[in-house]
Amino acid sequence: MQRSSPWLLLFLLSLFGSSECGISSQWDQCGCRWEEWEAWGTCDSECNGERRRSRKVWMYTNMPGCVFDFNTCATNDMGWDYSRCNAFCHNGGTSNSYSCSCVTGFYGDCCGFQVNCGNPGSITNGNLNGGTYTYGSTVTYTCKTGYLLVDGLSSRKCELNAIWSGTKPRCAYYNSCSSGPCKNGATCTNIPDDYQCACTNGWSGKNCDVDIQPPVLTNCSSDKYITTSKLTDLVEWQIPSFTDPHNFPIDVTANYLSNEFTFPWGDFNVSYSAVKPSNGLRTNCLFGISLRPNPCPPINVPANGALICNNWRTDYGQFCTFFCKDSYTVPRGVILDDFYVCGASGSWTPTNTIPDCSVMVTNLQSTAGYNIGPTYSSCSDNRREMQEFYIEKLSQSDFSYFCEKFQGECIPENVSVQC
Repeated sequence: MQRSSPWLLLFLLSLFGSSECGISSQWDQCGCRWEEWEAWGTCDSECNGERRRSRKVWMYTNMPGCVFDFNTCATNDMGWDYSRCNAFCHNGGTSNSYSCSCVTGFYGDCCGFQVNCGNPGSITNGNLNGGTYTYGSTVTYTCKTGYLLVDGLSSRKCELNAIWSGTKPRCAYYNSCSSGPCKNGATCTNIPDDYQCACTNGWSGKNCDVDIQPPVLTNCSSDKYITTSKLTDLVEWQIPSFTDPHNFPIDVTANYLSNEFTFPWGDFNVSYSAVKPSNGLRTNCLFGISLRPNPCPPINVPANGALICNNWRTDYGQFCTFFCKDSYTVPRGVILDDFYVCGASGSWTPTNTIPDCSVMVTNLQSTAGYNIGPTYSSCSDNRREMQEFYIEKLSQSDFSYFCEKFQGECIPENVSVQC
C-alpha cells in the first residue's frame, strides 16, 4: 500500500478550526500517525512568556473517504503544544510564570526598572553630598563658611513616586556683622542675608545712627499753692536743668526771665522749654503757681435760721448773711442785716459766730430793741427768694466789687443756702 508524504504545514494548521480536541474517527481508517514534535519556538517575552511547537501527521491517501487534510486525522489543536518560558523577574522580584511582583523601588513587567528621582540640584555657596539618586537614597546639603542653610531641608530622600522629599534649601550669607554696621554702642546680630542692631538708649534706625534722644530734664518744680494776706507776694522756684547724653547743644527758653516773680492773687503758669537743634526734639518743664488769701474757717448755721453765702470764688473771700425762720428773731441788740466777711486775713468780721434765731416773736413783751429782719417759712420753698435777696443785697453793699469783678458768677444759682 502506498503512503502519501505530504504534511500539513504548521502555519496552515491555524487556518482550521475545531470545536473539540482530539483525534478524528477516521484516524485508523485513514492510517493516520504523528510525526515527532518539532523544536520549541522562541519565547515571546523577556520574562514570564510563552513558547510553542508543532507536529505533522502522516496518512494513507488511497483509502476511500480519506481526504488529504489535517482534520481527517485530528483537530487543529492537536498539532500545537504550548509551555511557559522565562519564568523569572529581575532585581529580586517574584514570578508566578505569568507576571512579576516587584520589590519596593523597582517596576516594569520584569522589575527591570528602578525608581530614580534624578539629580536634586546643587546650591550656590554650598555643596550637594551624595551621588545616588534611586529610591531610598539620601542626599545632604552643606554651606560654605560664613553661610547658613535656610528655606529647605538639609537632608532629602528619594521617594517611591520618584520625587525628592522636602524642598531644596539655599545658603544665606550669615556674617554681615563682620563689617561693623551697628553704631553708637549697639549690639549686632547676624540674620540670614542681613543683620539686626539692638540700639542703646536714645538711638534708632537700621544702624542705630539716628538720634532720638530729647533733652533730659531734672529739677522741674512741682505746682505751688500759696496763701497770703497780702495782695501780692514774691514767689521763688528752682531753675530746671536740661542735659543731653549725646552731648549735642541745647537751646532753653522760659516765660520768666529769672526764677522769682511778684504775683498777685490768681493762677499762673511757669514754663521752660529745651530744644535740641540737631534733631528738633523738645522737653518741657511746666508747673503752676496759685496765690490765694488765707483760707476762712467754717462759720455756723444759726439755729432756727438760714445761712446764706456766696458759693463762687470762695478762696478769694466769703460774704455771708442770715435769715430767721418765721416767728423767730435774734436777741435784743443784734444787728440782723450785716454781712459777715472773711477776706485775706482768714478771719471773720465782725465775728466768726452767727447769732442764733433764739427768740420767738410770739413771746416778745415789747418789740423795742429787737431786730426783726427778713424771714422765711420753708427752706426749700423760699430758697430762690433768699438767693435773689442775697444777690441784690451784696450788689448794693460795700462789697459790691466782688460782684463787679466776677460778674458772670454773681448770680442767684451760685448762692449757697444752708438751713
